[in-house]
Amino acid sequence: MRNRSDYLGKTLRVLLCAAPAMLLGCAQPCNGNIECTVLYAKPGAHGGRNIYVDVLNKPGLGTKKTLLWEGKEFGTFAHVAIINDPGNKYASNRKICFTAYRQGAAATGGELNEEGIPQLTIN
Repeated sequence: MRNRSDYLGKTLRVLLCAAPAMLLGCAQPCNGNIECTVLYAKPGAHGGRNIYVDVLNKPGLGTKKTLLWEGKEFGTFAHVAIINDPGNKYASNRKICFTAYRQGAAATGGELNEEGIPQLTIN
């Protein structure tokens, strides 16, 4: 009986150590020079989605902003930008990576205190 419990203990340790490595292996690779963390997504005015992101490695692309939702603070982020996603291509992503983009006029108003946030369309 002791050999069996030793075997089970070793197997459990191997699985616990290997699990994080397997999960990291499942993450989507970053295909682009600009990397963003998705903060929030909401339906766009003309279909698709507006995806609020915190730009990680190109600080000049976003603006420091405290986002509000229904009058309550959602959070303060260093480099916020809004990605227009008309085809819902990035609807379920936690991270978005890209290289080519077009920058539109900064957002105005909105329910998340969107004033002055750069709007991007990924090419």
